[in-house]
Amino acid sequence: MINTGKSLLNRRHLRSRYFFVFYLQTCYSSGVVFGRAVKLRRSNMFIAENIFIKAPLGASYRPHDLKAISLMIKKIATILSVIILGGLTSLQAQSIKLVDPLEPIYPDTNHIEQYTNNYRQEFSLNTNADVHVLIEAAPGTTISISADINKHRVPLSSWSQLLDVPVERNTGLTGRTEIYNHQINPYVIRRAPFRIYEAIQPLKQPQLVTSNRFTALSLTIDQSLISKAGDYSCHILVKGKSWQRKAVFTIKVYPVKLPSVADQHFFYTNWFNIVQMEKRQHVERWTKDWFTMLDKYARLMAHGRQNCINIPEELLSYHDNHIALDEKRLLDFIAVFRKYGFKYFESPHLMYRGDNDDWNDPELKVFLTKRHYHTPEAKLDVDTMVHLIKNFCVKNNLEHSWLQHVSDEPKQVQAKCYREIVAQVRSIYPAIKIIEATNDRDSLAGSVDLWCPTIDDYQENQAFFDERKKHNENVLVYTCLTPGGKWLNRTLDEERLRQVYFGWAAAKYNTLGFLHWGLNQYHVPDPLQQSVVHHFAPGAALNNELPPGDTHIIYPGADGPLSSQRFESQRIGIEDYELLKMLQSKDNTAAAGIIGQIFNSYNDYNTSVQKYRLAKAQLLKALSVNSTELISK
Repeated sequence: MINTGKSLLNRRHLRSRYFFVFYLQTCYSSGVVFGRAVKLRRSNMFIAENIFIKAPLGASYRPHDLKAISLMIKKIATILSVIILGGLTSLQAQSIKLVDPLEPIYPDTNHIEQYTNNYRQEFSLNTNADVHVLIEAAPGTTISISADINKHRVPLSSWSQLLDVPVERNTGLTGRTEIYNHQINPYVIRRAPFRIYEAIQPLKQPQLVTSNRFTALSLTIDQSLISKAGDYSCHILVKGKSWQRKAVFTIKVYPVKLPSVADQHFFYTNWFNIVQMEKRQHVERWTKDWFTMLDKYARLMAHGRQNCINIPEELLSYHDNHIALDEKRLLDFIAVFRKYGFKYFESPHLMYRGDNDDWNDPELKVFLTKRHYHTPEAKLDVDTMVHLIKNFCVKNNLEHSWLQHVSDEPKQVQAKCYREIVAQVRSIYPAIKIIEATNDRDSLAGSVDLWCPTIDDYQENQAFFDERKKHNENVLVYTCLTPGGKWLNRTLDEERLRQVYFGWAAAKYNTLGFLHWGLNQYHVPDPLQQSVVHHFAPGAALNNELPPGDTHIIYPGADGPLSSQRFESQRIGIEDYELLKMLQSKDNTAAAGIIGQIFNSYNDYNTSVQKYRLAKAQLLKALSVNSTELISK
């Protein structure tokens, strides 16, 4: 008899009282292999009884026989392992945890030990209360979900499933991706490649089948269900075939009311790509279905606190040597966004650097006609366009809402030409407001009403921009493929707090708001499956990539646009800005103290979500004093 001995395996996660490995018998020549029953108890010990081979008395085995027997034993051990592990998998504990929406979560691995099934958070009035439900269950598990708040059932519309997206390469230390200058960025949340939960897809039914080890859901308690100050308890139930798990989301609402989008102070724009909407949602320009879809996009933007929209370029057109403005369609377009409280409308750029995008050419060209500015024909083009815009704005009461771009990101080499164009524009329409993302400062002084430098440019040249404020000019900030490293930005491999802190930065520096070029500028077949994009500018080198998620902050869904974790995080930051402005008007010292606890500058801030929440709670408590006055405002 050949005895394999006994073995002990520790299975801490075993939940079943007993589990049996059935009797196993295998024959080899004249030998018989037996496997005795195995019993697993709550003691978490697995005892594998002797596996032995019995052979006729006096039988002899040659080396190759012993080798065959050894292989047979290994096969038996493999079979036992499959049976045992299969049983253990089926009995593995199903768990749910409640996670702060500002924490990153992944489909493959999470630090679940830091989360519990009880979560408490503070909110103001006039906003939703969100929590993420992280479910650990074997792929292929069918689960159902439900929730009630103060004994009232939460509607299905409150539930969404988080969809994971890829991060193929990390954001670079200075911007773009790491392959641009081959420097490792140590400030990312995880090394690429990986997938992260990001897009938010509303559930159509209260059941779903898991496809990853971790499934993530978003539960949004609508502000209508928590419309009064006080405490609310939301009880969450997740059921599997033979199990169920419970969790409690406790909500404290302070008597402090956020302003509506129409009344907010923060300026926020993400450039909207109509062609991408049409391509992804299969709608034709200016049809009834197109306007229905446009309404869905406008509603989502307003939910994210966006209050400015870029005007479609085609509405200012050039055909047969004639420049025209389609006023009817422009009014129809604007009406969709006014419905949701939008206050600002960005006109397309009048000029550009030319079809070859020559950054070193000092002479700008008319975008519609391609004519060089220093020609009589080009100046006549500018004259015609500005008169059309002026007449439209005056006639439709848009003089305080229309924002005019002249040429994107002018550098010092184009500054002289830029100033000449602005002078011509203002000579025709003195009340017009010029907004521009800028790449230079002193050479453009006096030509821009709403400056929009990158955050690193602003921080490093704050004295210049503070001086411009004294001349009745305002300052926004923006990010794009830069900056990288620890600077605030919106890429997928950065903390969600970075998007929140754009609001805190605006409160600290007294800037007006934020601009980004990428609402839905996808440039890939499926943004749910590709996040890093090669730069599409003419002549861009192979290592010139846009960092993960830079092209977009919402996603195309089957029935309309989908929000994202980054979009929601920036919304939270904008709401914080409004709260901070309230406190600054009441007690500026207290507001500065709260800001200083977690935010110092655009590249110096606290990355702890818990510490951020503590500061937010202090902000709400400070505002709750004299709350009647704050609510009335």
